[in-house]
Amino acid sequence: MTDHDGLYHQLYEHPAMMADLMQQFVTEPWVQDLDLARMEPVKTKFQVPGLPKRTSDIIWRIPTKSGSDVYLLVLLELQSKSDRWMVLRVIVYMCLLWLQLLHEKRIPAQGPLPPLFPMVLHNGDTPWLTPVCLQALIDLPDGSPLWKYQPNGRFFLIDECRFLTEDLKRRNSMSALVFRVEQCHSPEDLPMLAEAVIAWLEHHPEFAELRQVLASMLLNAMNVLSSDNSLPTGNPIDLLKVPSMLQTRMETWRDVKQKEWRQEGGAAILLQILQRRFPDLPTWVATKVLASDLDRLRAWTDLAMDAHSLQDVFGNEASGGTT
Repeated sequence: MTDHDGLYHQLYEHPAMMADLMQQFVTEPWVQDLDLARMEPVKTKFQVPGLPKRTSDIIWRIPTKSGSDVYLLVLLELQSKSDRWMVLRVIVYMCLLWLQLLHEKRIPAQGPLPPLFPMVLHNGDTPWLTPVCLQALIDLPDGSPLWKYQPNGRFFLIDECRFLTEDLKRRNSMSALVFRVEQCHSPEDLPMLAEAVIAWLEHHPEFAELRQVLASMLLNAMNVLSSDNSLPTGNPIDLLKVPSMLQTRMETWRDVKQKEWRQEGGAAILLQILQRRFPDLPTWVATKVLASDLDRLRAWTDLAMDAHSLQDVFGNEASGGTT
């Protein structure tokens, strides 16, 4: 299966995608002052003398219309649960970025540090419930004189699962479509989402380089939802073919589910009949029934209607409870 985290990195390492995320989901007035058309990627490997080497997720240098720069530090938190200590990681990466810029002499020796905007993108199944501010984690009472010595690190959180589907549908945004794919819980909805992605790309050619990544993300989502990893997600894929591929897989998934439902229903009916006729039903019977296919269940049900013993239903298989 394609690396899900790797797909996210590929998406938001693209300037148009990062600009889309900032414009659509960062609810800060100063974003209007950013010159997102001139944003530049910054290397994410920190090699500061005297400190261990570390690698962050995604960093962009974004000029402002007023003439300064803002460094955007993005951490992708692609886990199911929120990380209580994420704010500590954010502060570490912020300090490392400043030190790296000083080491590379990208900041004047006597000049001020450039502002940073740390952002965490979380795509877990449950909402983020842990602090986004360091001071919320520090054990000090209100009014303590020690507060003035404590750092006040904070990050901006984009918590995908908090956005309702109807809200995402109203946004003219590729990130909103990606969030909808991430929130999708049924294979039946994915072909429609693939069509929506294709239609959106037709009007936004600056995202053309992401067609392969988006195709892989859609197929990967279907593999996960259908519990079948046979759709190709690693090789070059024509995005235009993805809706039909998803439709075919969805129909197969539906047929399998219907068969499973029929089989589960048949097993439940047979066990109910057997329980009524033989109150002291041994445990091996349920094990055998639940593991059997639909044809055998039908045959056993016919026999169970008039059976006087379990052997009348299961034949020699009932001797000693063997299978």
